[in-house]
Amino acid sequence: MPSQKEEKIVPFSQQQMFNLVADVDKYEDFLPWCNSSKVISEESRDTDDIMIADLEIGYDQFVYTYRSEILLSKDYDLIKVRNLEGPFKYLSNEWKFEAIDENNCKINFEIDFELNIKFFDLLMKKFFDLAFKKMVDAFLERANEIY
Repeated sequence: MPSQKEEKIVPFSQQQMFNLVADVDKYEDFLPWCNSSKVISEESRDTDDIMIADLEIGYDQFVYTYRSEILLSKDYDLIKVRNLEGPFKYLSNEWKFEAIDENNCKINFEIDFELNIKFFDLLMKKFFDLAFKKMVDAFLERANEIY
């Protein structure tokens, strides 16, 4: 049941940050502990798009793949993720993007999860704050690289 919230104002547009977080296929290139990332399917709807994606996460001998459903708002203001299968008892995270002006935006990121592997869950709870900070920083570093 680790959960965390982060709010940051960043020198990138709302659409730039939305597109960066939505580019799941590239996660393996910059996210810590993400060994593989692949979009399995995509579906377009009136107000949003839905992706199904697999992420392989882990370190050393603790490597797991999980599948998630990702809802992408066509207004570039919201990305919601929930697990479908894998090592999580539950996982939900939400990214909100709010334009401040054309070159800056406010990001709100929330994550809540529990692993169904007790040992890994206990370990993750112990190191969650550090892992969360590294993940948020990785997205910001990626934004600096590509924009």
